[in-house]
Amino acid sequence: MPSDPIISQLSLEEKVSLTSAADWWRTPVIKKNGKILIPHVKTTDGPNGARGESYVSGVKSACFPCSTCVGASFDLETAYRTGKEIALEAISKSANILLAPTVNLIRSPLGGRNHETFSEDPHLLGVMGAAYINGCQSVGVGATPKHFVANDIEKRRRFLTAEIDERTLREVYLLPFQIILKLSDPWCLMTSYNRVNGTYCANDPRLLDDILRKEWGFNGLLMSDWVGTYSTHKAIDAGLDLEMPGPTKLRGDKLVCAVQEGQVSETTIDASATRVLELVRKSGRFEDSEDKDEVYLEDSGRDEFIAQSAAESAVLLKNAYNVLPLRPASNIVVIGQHAMVPTVGGGGSAKVDCARLVAPVTGLQDAGVQFHYERGVPVFAAVPLPEPETLAITGNPASNGSTQKPVKLEWFNGSRVGENTVRVQMLEKTEYMIKERWPMYLDPDYCTRLTFDLTPKTSGKHLVSVLTTGTATLYINDKEAFHRPQEQQLQREAFYFFRSKFERTFNFSMEAGKRYTFRLESWATEPEALARTIGGAVIQGSGVRFFESVDVPTQIKSAAVAASKADVALVFTGTTNEIESEGYDRETMDLTGDQYSLIDAVAASNPNTVVVNYSGSPVSMHQFIDKVAGIVQCWFPGQECGNAVAKVLTGRVNPCGRLPMTWPKDLKDHATYGNWPGDDNDVIRYEEGTFVGYRHYDRTGIPPLFPFGFGLSYSTFKLSGTHIVGQFSGPDGKIQVATSVSNTGEKAGKVVIQFYVEPPVYGIDRPKKELKAFRKPLLASGTSGDVVVELDKYAVSFYDGTNARWKFFPGKYKVLVGFSSTEIVDEAVFKIVEGSTWQGL
Repeated sequence: MPSDPIISQLSLEEKVSLTSAADWWRTPVIKKNGKILIPHVKTTDGPNGARGESYVSGVKSACFPCSTCVGASFDLETAYRTGKEIALEAISKSANILLAPTVNLIRSPLGGRNHETFSEDPHLLGVMGAAYINGCQSVGVGATPKHFVANDIEKRRRFLTAEIDERTLREVYLLPFQIILKLSDPWCLMTSYNRVNGTYCANDPRLLDDILRKEWGFNGLLMSDWVGTYSTHKAIDAGLDLEMPGPTKLRGDKLVCAVQEGQVSETTIDASATRVLELVRKSGRFEDSEDKDEVYLEDSGRDEFIAQSAAESAVLLKNAYNVLPLRPASNIVVIGQHAMVPTVGGGGSAKVDCARLVAPVTGLQDAGVQFHYERGVPVFAAVPLPEPETLAITGNPASNGSTQKPVKLEWFNGSRVGENTVRVQMLEKTEYMIKERWPMYLDPDYCTRLTFDLTPKTSGKHLVSVLTTGTATLYINDKEAFHRPQEQQLQREAFYFFRSKFERTFNFSMEAGKRYTFRLESWATEPEALARTIGGAVIQGSGVRFFESVDVPTQIKSAAVAASKADVALVFTGTTNEIESEGYDRETMDLTGDQYSLIDAVAASNPNTVVVNYSGSPVSMHQFIDKVAGIVQCWFPGQECGNAVAKVLTGRVNPCGRLPMTWPKDLKDHATYGNWPGDDNDVIRYEEGTFVGYRHYDRTGIPPLFPFGFGLSYSTFKLSGTHIVGQFSGPDGKIQVATSVSNTGEKAGKVVIQFYVEPPVYGIDRPKKELKAFRKPLLASGTSGDVVVELDKYAVSFYDGTNARWKFFPGKYKVLVGFSSTEIVDEAVFKIVEGSTWQGL
């Protein structure tokens, strides 16, 4: 019999119902005698903002810096505060569980979800993840570290198998989760889509039960990734408590039958149902079971934190002859699309529809910087949406300055456009999507009509795209302009994640100032196309996108001329959330479009050219690194983008971010080259073993463009006097490492002190050194301070796969202290007299 008295009151069917979600975000509500016996809990994405339950509802959220930006802070307080602030956002969305943080490794610079995670280094990933979790749960919202385990690639993530030897799996890919469970107590954990060594993680009792629960002592709830449950009895026997999302596909009646037929014991059902119940208790739903309306709340303190944390995470990569900070009264030219329309977050489930967005041009203006702006070159993956000021309601006067939404969307049941109207909406954007749940008013066989007027600002052949998961015909001024047939190979998130892969484009000649009426008629996705998707019918949508013709050579020439007249030229570059996104990986590190040509032309006109780059992952910079005076990496910095970059460029914040991943010169230099993105049999081989990131560069001697942990400052720092305190003895042994750091420059600033451990040579092919601690002190100009860190068994151990235990040898260990993985400036030695082995945490 189950030990919990509430579980004892439930039938088998009710207990089984608790093991799968009721809808896209919520667990079921169990009622007895008309009263709620067990309330639901509600989840929300994601790592850099709590979006709420709908991608399309219009409820806004705060957008925080992406996780690589947080990782670049090398600051546990920043990670803690980020988790706490996003948890408060989750509360405003009536959610109890935040689906974050992501702690998968940045294995390749091309990973589509790199922006969602902190680092290439397991230690940095683990300690930052634990701090984020502790911050999140400090306000009563459960955290969900994900994705367990080795979900490091997006291509065919539901089908591939990651082939990893046991030592690599333990030391690199499982270690961040192990550290998280050592330093925090997450309420939940999410399994990954992929297989590891042939077995789906969601079905693997060794990973979920033997390691996670028995060895590490995890007692929280295990949920699947969305549509990441692959079996009825294997998954729940392995320990997967909750199938997400609902309605269920593999549990419900199927699981009841599995119990009745003896495939699954009722004790197993009781255990998972009890963990769901415990999550409800922790979430406080018994005290407050109301599902409140989602809201957006203004919070100036939160916004300032976003700006300050993004500024302190920016990495100054080059600063020749101190071109930065900008000098007062300088003649500045600001160039590039990203200065006016910045990318503040990556794509996919981490995407946040932010309530406010401070562009760099606005941030610089507010900071008192006088500048001239040049548009530069266009940067996009999918064709952008039409600019709001170009749109108007069909037949109405131009809506410039109007608050009325300009796009009309009509829904019709049946296949005849204009008949059997079931809903009419006015939209801000020229596209729509059915997501999370099927509308009550809509039949599976439906059609729509989307109408709006558009007035281009320029004349020329403009770029138009049509997206639809079904069939669509676009009419411009009542004449057919484009027909889009049914796409046969739909992916589940085709309309949300894959616009750049999914759109079809054409050119259409238009005159500046002339008004054109667009009408898109579209039909439901055909059943045979839906049958080939994962996740069912709730994926559908249609839309029109538009980009005005741009004379790129003229734009580049104009920017170069403006730069030639300026003291400093700031060129803003980067990727977008449709280049770096969940669902697919990048194919190249190169910046898209004509951005390199723009940089070349500007740099040739002005030696004081500074590139300010926005991306969640490394981009190729070898093309211009020797041509420009300065480079600032700003990541995806969140909604206060402009305020953050203004703080850094003007010197109000002394740059103190450091690279949380190695920045290669060329993809061919990287450890994953040749083993990314896998073969035609959905096998991806982790042949680099434990030599990921900077470990690979240490081993091969290949110089990266920028090493792990690298970053410059407007000040200078010196380390000295590193020494060991204490003696290391046994598996519970600990030592302290102390060093003195001095600010030898003219400005106050923070600096990241990094502590790497180099093991003795014992015939084991181990990395030369590994990061095991870091600190980030703040020092005034001309002052010094002491930094002390503690090292334990995690700092000296490797995994002995033969004996299935962690192990460390006796001998001399070096602690290498420095400012990056290649700038080691001091060291100390400690001895371990007797080796040992250990398991668990």
